[in-house]
Parts: sequence; C-alpha cells; structure tokens
Amino acid sequence: MKNFNQSLPDMDALQQIPILTLEDEDCGFQHQFSVRETYPFHTHTFYEFFLISKGKGIHRINDASILLSEGSFVFVRPQDRHGYDFLNQYDLELINISFQPPIFHKICGLLGCPRSFFTDSPLSLQTELTEPLLSDIRGKMLHIGDLEPGAGRRLYLSSVLPFFLYQFCPGPSLQEASPLPGWLSALIREMEKPENFIEGLPRLLSLASLSQEYLNRSFRRFLHMSPTEFINIKRMDYAAGLLLETGLEVIEICQECGIHNLSYFYRIFRKQYGCSPKEFIRLNQEGRQ
Repeated sequence: MKNFNQSLPDMDALQQIPILTLEDEDCGFQHQFSVRETYPFHTHTFYEFFLISKGKGIHRINDASILLSEGSFVFVRPQDRHGYDFLNQYDLELINISFQPPIFHKICGLLGCPRSFFTDSPLSLQTELTEPLLSDIRGKMLHIGDLEPGAGRRLYLSSVLPFFLYQFCPGPSLQEASPLPGWLSALIREMEKPENFIEGLPRLLSLASLSQEYLNRSFRRFLHMSPTEFINIKRMDYAAGLLLETGLEVIEICQECGIHNLSYFYRIFRKQYGCSPKEFIRLNQEGRQ
C-alpha cells in the first residue's frame, strides 16, 4: 500500500538536497512509470519539461504542493526544488525531457518571449493538455527517447522544443496551476494515517477546524473530489490490503475500515475496484499463480 508521508525539507536542510546534472549531454530523457521511480526531492542544473501521461499525484515544488493528473505539462527551472508524491492510491506515469540552459536561451530568442516570463514566477509554469494536443506532445517526447544520444537527438530536440515552450507563452492556451493551500497539503498528510481515515469525516473536520461547506468547496476545487470520496478511496485501499494480507472476514474488514454498513462497503469497494471483495481476492490469487 502506498505512502504519502514525504514532507518538504526545511530551510536548514536545503544544502542536503541532491543536485542533478546532465553529464556530457545536451538532452536527457526519462520515462518513469511510478512515483517510486522518480528522484527524491531535488534540484538540478538544467531545464526540463515533464508530462503526466497517466494517473494522478502531487508535485512538491519549492514551498507549494500542486495536483498532477493526466495531461499536466510542467516546465521546471534550474532554481526549482521539487519531487513527487502519491495521492491516495493513485500513481502516475511521467515522461521527462531535460536540456541545458543555452538551448533554453536560444528558444526564448526564437519565440520573442522574454526569459523573465518563464524564470521569474514563484512557481514553475504548468498547463493542462487535452486531446489531440496531448497525444501529439506525448508522441514527440517519446520519439526523443527512441533516438540515440548524439547529433540526431539534439537536432530533433531543437526542432520540437520551441513548440513545447510555446504552450507556456502568454496567451489563451496557458492555464496556471493552482497550488494546494498549505493547510490542505498538511491535512492530506494527516488523513493518510489509518487512525484518521478510519474515523472518517468527523476526524477530518476536527483536524481542519473548518466548516464542512468550506472543505467541500476546497476539495472539489483542488482535488476534484469530495472529502467523503477522498476518505473512501483511502479506506478501500486499506481494505484491499487487509483482504490480501489477513484472514479476516469481509464484515470484519468493513468494521476495521470504520464503515458500519456492509452494503455501503460493498458498493464503494465495487466502485473503486470494479468487483466484489471476494472476486478481488480470487483475481489477485490467480494473478500470483
């Protein structure tokens, strides 16, 4: 089961943050299929674009937390300190293209856009791509990875980077990311603990010390789900682990998750996993054989 307890480093620890470099390369490529494959909180000497090809997660950048979902396209600068975290049971697939500062400077000249627009904002720039643009940019990024490092990759990179950077230029196509408020980011971390999500909505309201109406609006705005949906995702993730790792009966697991209505438990479990708890056990046992 996934963990969501990574926290941003304090200012005294910044000197300990790893600094990544591109070794003798004008262009780097990575295709990562889980938050677990990404680097811990770090900074680097180069620029990068990354695209969320599938899934959801949290981008911890500088002093902010930003929701990532399929289509999130992000421009990260050398001065940024960032890393990735899970959101509930979700994971993400990430495609990353990195390149040296001189290349970025040339692109800004080609576009006639001042460097300061990309470099001076407190947060890195983020936009949300939809089809067919999403597939187009995904395909171009993957093609960079298909090319061997060297002159051919550099040439192709130079041809597509202006198009990538154009997505963040001032204009109607740019949609600025909304950082998660600090209180919401902290609340999410607290609600990842079993003793909190098992208690459910009353515990969330107690920890937040905010009205339920305000919490509903905030969860919808920043996480695109209600507080109850967020809690139930955590509970069903927990239930799935208990089903596979213990010999408890379904009714006992229902109680362990803080749910006191068995039919409600079956309904939200099926909504999340597409099958009943017993079918879930059978399918996972077959997969292990």
